[in-house]
Amino acid sequence: MNKKKNVNKRLGIIGGMGPETSSKFYLELIERSRKFCDSNPSIIMDSVPIPFSLEEEIIQKSENVHKFLPILKESIERLNKIEVDLVVIPCNTVHIFIDDLRKESDVPIISIIEETLRKVKEEGLKNVGLLATKKTIESKLYENPMRKNRINVILSTVVEQNDISRIIIEILGNKAKNNSKKILERIIKNLIKRGSEAIILGCTDLQIILDTDEFEVELLDSMKILAESTFQRLVDFER
Repeated sequence: MNKKKNVNKRLGIIGGMGPETSSKFYLELIERSRKFCDSNPSIIMDSVPIPFSLEEEIIQKSENVHKFLPILKESIERLNKIEVDLVVIPCNTVHIFIDDLRKESDVPIISIIEETLRKVKEEGLKNVGLLATKKTIESKLYENPMRKNRINVILSTVVEQNDISRIIIEILGNKAKNNSKKILERIIKNLIKRGSEAIILGCTDLQIILDTDEFEVELLDSMKILAESTFQRLVDFER
């Protein structure tokens, strides 16, 4: 990448799921622009009003996720009205609606799932572990496209998945306990023992308490992968 690129597109971010991750995603873009560009990008963030009770139902019970769709559609409409050039949603679970949302939008919506798959393919990985919400797992958001590309996805056990869901809720409420990180670390080590060459953080909130440099395999942070891909599109870097 060359320095002093022009930032010539306006980005729309559908945020609020959760807010800390949305903020980190924004700051990831700003950090890259300071390094490579002559200005910060034009960014409009629409932090959607997700009821806390609905968020918890979706993550812990995988219920009522359909209630997200009209909220997301309204956000797409608002961002299109103010003429953004691109839209991103730094949340994996709501990508179950990506096809519906793309139909609603006049501008491209970058998929966190597609960009993470691209990264896995670029690194030549064939067996990847996955940490994600129960709904992301049940919907096979990662498994289906990975399988089509002959990549095996290694999942947590039912007990481990319950722990993951509980910890995600804690993170969203800024109430992660002292042992939450240790529990996630143990689950990751188990996924490595089962043959994972890398671990996908398929929930963008997990990076808040995990250090991606502490493991013998790479942790593929879907939030950072989306940020890098989004930035490249904003400034027209060659892909």
